[in-house]
Amino acid sequence: MAALALLAVGCSKQKTCRCSVIGQSTVRIIKIEHGECEQLRTFNHPNTYDTLLVDSLLCTDYEFEIDSLYNK
Repeated sequence: MAALALLAVGCSKQKTCRCSVIGQSTVRIIKIEHGECEQLRTFNHPNTYDTLLVDSLLCTDYEFEIDSLYNK
């Protein structure tokens, strides 16, 4: 029974999502523990004035061509 629980925990894999901010040229790299990248729709973050901003996102787990420059 304990081995089965350990096996279930071991299957959890972190994903790196590449998200385009709608209406901007900004791309955000977000790591998630579970779920699908396509489920990410918003990103909340504070700006320099400590105002909470919300970006609308389109996300994928596919690597961008630029990633090949950084993975070498």
